[in-house]
Amino acid sequence: MRAMESCRALVLSLCVLSVSLALGAGRDVPVKRYVVNLDAAPEEHFVPMCQDPDILELIPMLRKDAKDMITSLVPEEVLPLVDVLTADLDQYLPQPFAGEMRGIANCTGIDLGEIVILNLAYDLTAFCTSIVAQDDKGTIWHGRNLDYGFGDFLRNITVMVDFQTKGQTLYTSTSYLGYVGALTGQRPNKFTITVDERNQGAWWMNALEALLNRKASLVSFLVRETLAEADSYDAAIQKLAYTQLIAPVYFIVGGANVAEGAVITRDRESALDIWMMNPAQGRWFVLETNYDHWTEPPADDNRRMPATKAMNATGQAGINASSMFQVLSVPHVLNKGTTYTAIMSAAQPQVYNTWVRWPEGQASAQSP
Repeated sequence: MRAMESCRALVLSLCVLSVSLALGAGRDVPVKRYVVNLDAAPEEHFVPMCQDPDILELIPMLRKDAKDMITSLVPEEVLPLVDVLTADLDQYLPQPFAGEMRGIANCTGIDLGEIVILNLAYDLTAFCTSIVAQDDKGTIWHGRNLDYGFGDFLRNITVMVDFQTKGQTLYTSTSYLGYVGALTGQRPNKFTITVDERNQGAWWMNALEALLNRKASLVSFLVRETLAEADSYDAAIQKLAYTQLIAPVYFIVGGANVAEGAVITRDRESALDIWMMNPAQGRWFVLETNYDHWTEPPADDNRRMPATKAMNATGQAGINASSMFQVLSVPHVLNKGTTYTAIMSAAQPQVYNTWVRWPEGQASAQSP
């Protein structure tokens, strides 16, 4: 528990120094969009973000303060493992991730170990709501809210990234500045993926040990690898369901074809359950927050009930990008921790967009 609290404090403190990429507060704001050229060396992938004039203004402050914050906030027992990991990053992390982290460290001046810790923290501490639904014409819609306890800061560094090769977008993700993984993403005309945390207790030491033993993947690395490599919805389901991970998680996957939607409940080794959408039997949507779908969520965090009620009120004939945004804007589903809402449809990749959700804008919930 102490380790998790320290990690959360670390991310909050790093983000308080980060630059605002949003257009303004008090409303729902489309986020800034960047291109990563996958044909370049991994160390160069995120350099265009570092060269953004707004970001350049705060790099000196980030460079000055990050080391002191890490020293004071990271649990002492974790530091030796982080040092081992960063000393030979290529041995423990696959490309392009190791190179990308080095590139971000180089262009921001933030210590590489701090970049690694930041990526681990994002990977394992998110609370979310994800929905995949099929409308009455057979189109699949995928929406998600991503919630963090330090949302005021993360809203300022939310970005969309088009990962391109030979000038064409291979996949797109919504992310945070300095984060090389993907928790929300789309492979055009193939599938969409979101990640929801599955809280199964203490994780920090076990996660680092799994990485050092090279036995498992970071959740967000697996999502990016799936977006890059899987050429179909079925291939994505298989890869996400059966690759060993450093932590339990929920993968929510939408396809480009009729009835392609699923929630994969994972432990570290494999899928415990794959809950498929089945419109022919009346299950035209699947919905996941942060609790196993066959159990009741706790009374103090029951986002499932208002989201389900809103989906049923919308109906299959009424679901689309705008109404999905509205469902994700009902009270409790949209909450003070919601950093962004993303709407996707693999069959209509141009629909994919992300809005920063400032708390002051919750009441209006303006549709895209």
